[in-house]
Amino acid sequence: MQPLIYLSYGMTKSGSTLAYQLARTAMQCAGMEQPLLKIDALRETKTINFIEQLEEWRLQALLDEARALGHAIVVKTHTRPDQPIVRALLEQGLAIGHAVYRDPRDMALSMLDHGARSRKSGTREFSEFNSIASTLPNLRHQVETLAQWLRLPNIIPLYYDDLAFNTAAPTRKILKQLNIQLNPAHIAEIVLDTGHTNKNVGAPARHTKQMSVGTAADIAAEFAPLFEKLIQNRASLPQDGRAVLGADETLRHPIPEPAS
Repeated sequence: MQPLIYLSYGMTKSGSTLAYQLARTAMQCAGMEQPLLKIDALRETKTINFIEQLEEWRLQALLDEARALGHAIVVKTHTRPDQPIVRALLEQGLAIGHAVYRDPRDMALSMLDHGARSRKSGTREFSEFNSIASTLPNLRHQVETLAQWLRLPNIIPLYYDDLAFNTAAPTRKILKQLNIQLNPAHIAEIVLDTGHTNKNVGAPARHTKQMSVGTAADIAAEFAPLFEKLIQNRASLPQDGRAVLGADETLRHPIPEPAS
């Protein structure tokens, strides 16, 4: 069965727009038109097809659009895949996708950058992030969302550093998943040349220069399962449709409750 929906999930500040554009461009270059859809199921934007909630009626509307086009549609999302229809579509092969992740320490720094810009311009988005401590609840929430995605079949993991600094390699994974025979370096070049990737500082391992050693160590300890499985050993992660995580596998250690 050919997929009709390509779900491009990404943690915020993790290169998710770049990953979305790689999938979208690969499909376009393979002859699968990716029009900007004007339907209630999607949030109206100027450049991407973005779905805020993965509710059944929204996904059914996307299936209808894809069937009318005759091929798959890629949609970007930041939400959790907690609706039963998501697993059903993935298990049936009607949907496939990827999940983009990043070192939480570098995510925190990017969130602080965005927060500072928002406070300076008087906008609300990310303005609540003014310290490393203020980012931690959000990071924990996002890592749990990532874990939910990686417990599902037909979702391949993509790491920020690979996307940002070795773009052809994750592009090759996307092409293989889509069964598209194109040059990954050429697809990566097309996307990077457009500049439509929302790339900010784009420096590797920022935390080594911009975060205290103690704070970086505390975050690394809390998210040790993520670092070990998804970063240090990412070369061994399944890319063949098998779920990356087991049903009970987590990506962080719970914070101990304070003594009463």
